[in-house]
Amino acid sequence: MSGSQTHVCPLVPLQPLPRWTADLPGCGGNIRVAVEDFEVEEIPLYLPAGAGDHLYLWIEKIDVAGETLRRHVARALDMSGGDVGMAGLKDRRAVTRQWLSVPRDREPRLGQIESDRVHVLDVQAHRNKLRTGHLAGNRFRIRIRGVVEDAAALLEAKLARIAQTGVPNFYGSQRMGHGGSTLAAGWALTQGMTRTVQVRTPDDVVHSLHLADRPLRRLAASAIQSEVFNRTLARRMELGILRQVLDGDVCKKTDTGGVFVTEDVAREQRRLEAGEIVVTGPMWGPKMTRALREAGELEAEVLRIFGMQPADFAALGHLAEGTRRPATVQPGEVGLEVDGDSAVVTFTLPAGSFATGLIHELVGPSAALAQTDFAEDEDSAAGNLAGGEVPCA
Repeated sequence: MSGSQTHVCPLVPLQPLPRWTADLPGCGGNIRVAVEDFEVEEIPLYLPAGAGDHLYLWIEKIDVAGETLRRHVARALDMSGGDVGMAGLKDRRAVTRQWLSVPRDREPRLGQIESDRVHVLDVQAHRNKLRTGHLAGNRFRIRIRGVVEDAAALLEAKLARIAQTGVPNFYGSQRMGHGGSTLAAGWALTQGMTRTVQVRTPDDVVHSLHLADRPLRRLAASAIQSEVFNRTLARRMELGILRQVLDGDVCKKTDTGGVFVTEDVAREQRRLEAGEIVVTGPMWGPKMTRALREAGELEAEVLRIFGMQPADFAALGHLAEGTRRPATVQPGEVGLEVDGDSAVVTFTLPAGSFATGLIHELVGPSAALAQTDFAEDEDSAAGNLAGGEVPCA
């Protein structure tokens, strides 16, 4: 399907996302007031071996989008962006540190990378190029400004609950694009649209989408998968079964990562509560392990609400082959400091989880949020995936 008419997308990003700790008052406040308020440090899957045909660069960037960093390094070293290896993109409006890899023959030009917002902190040799996903997780240090007077006690209560149960593993709104444009593009792709189309969303916003653009197609496919995942988690929370194993649920072992379809509900519920497994949600695609029976019906119901079916995701092809994602995530190494009207939270998360999901739980609900549910610079957050141009020099 394509053409000049305006198509109607049934989805907008779910906002605000439901809170797991909604019965506990939050601390209120804002994040990303200043760039240095949000720090991210990559936790590598492995360290450089010290020898090999590639150089691993430990890079610090300040207020620079991930794809902008890739282009900056490629230009500085006079090579293709595809030769720059990155385990994952990092937030734009933040101070971030991560490993990048480049061919070793580029070593004489490494000094060209340095700028006022990009710094090379360390250089080590390694055998292979750094690949997407080659990270264990990320370490965060986030300052929340403008918290309420009794923030310390409120945050301690929230964190105590989260230490026991984790938090919903929602995708952040930045994944859906500004105003939900990337999500609308993902829905259009599932309907077989391939060219420039006009798409209207339920909030009466019309997006002009250029679906032939390859980077947009990749992000759009991820966005539609992610939004359906978010909606599935929200449905489980609404029904009070986020941490309840259903017959036919696809669960994941926390030690090995293996997935299996639940047959013995009582046994798997005990393993869930012991932290041995987690329930997963659907990232739809033809290669996804499908939930069965009660759990399968719940996941299919979420699709039907929006007039979609599993076969729609086949139109995304290799862009969305399908997988499972843990429904909850457990932050590690949690720390808290409160000084006046400012709180600093430190924690680690596994790769693929969003720090803003934890902060969302901590700041609200609170009267201090006034008319906004969660105060964050949406344009800056969106830059992580959109790759907005920010000069590095």
